[in-house]
Amino acid sequence: MYNFLNDYTFIDNTPVVEGVTVAEAKLYCRVTTASEDDLFEELITQARESIEKVTNLSLIPRQVNTWFDNQAGGYELPFGPVTFFMALFNEQGDEIATENYVLVGDQYPKVRRPLFTNMSAQYMAGFNCIPKDLKIAILDQVSFDYENRGLDGDKGICEKTWKACQRWTRQSPIL
Repeated sequence: MYNFLNDYTFIDNTPVVEGVTVAEAKLYCRVTTASEDDLFEELITQARESIEKVTNLSLIPRQVNTWFDNQAGGYELPFGPVTFFMALFNEQGDEIATENYVLVGDQYPKVRRPLFTNMSAQYMAGFNCIPKDLKIAILDQVSFDYENRGLDGDKGICEKTWKACQRWTRQSPIL
């Protein structure tokens, strides 16, 4: 018996509002001209998405649709914090009534029952206000990417950002 994530999609019904502004990122990087504002917008989005991938969080509010197997029970919904659980569906796409499933937890709930394969769930997730250390992690990553653009090789997430991410992930030990 096992649990695993099959697939997911983010449904952004409203325009994405990043948790870091271009002005904040430029100030952090000590850039005073407006000539690279478009670049900073892209770096902010890329940094947020990288941090979301590493931490399994949704830093901005959005709807998450996920498909998964819950054969062992206790499947943890990805991309918390969950702010509103909408629906759970069986393999045929039929909605499972709330009295027929068990969610345990608040911001990072687990699906205890039913023990099905090919289930799907819809829920709202994300922070209304990004926690300060994750906001700084975005700024650190933007600064790293700005200073190291054009280098051969992929250094990925900078070490300082990685350490902040490790404090927030529920999948890896704290560094």
